[in-house]
Amino acid sequence: MDKIALVKFPRGSFDQEYSYKTDIEDLKKDDVLVVQANNSYSIAIFQRYSSTNRNIEQATKWIVQKVDVEEFETKLFLGELE
Repeated sequence: MDKIALVKFPRGSFDQEYSYKTDIEDLKKDDVLVVQANNSYSIAIFQRYSSTNRNIEQATKWIVQKVDVEEFETKLFLGELE
C-alpha cells in the first residue's frame, strides 16, 4: 500500500515539508532519498509519514529510492572508491 512521506530539501528555505508518495515501508527520520523533481531528480531528507488529507492531496510525485549512505561510506573507508 502506498504511503505519504513528508520530506525536506537540504537547500530548501523556511524548513518547509513536501509530500511525496512512497511504497517504502521502513523509512526513518533523516534518511536520504532520491525523489522526482520537475524534470529530473533531487535529494530530500525524510521527516515522517503522514495520513492527513491535505498531504495526500499534495503528493503528486514519488520517492525513487532510499540512498544507502552507510554502504557508500563503508566503501569509501575501505578504499573501494577512488
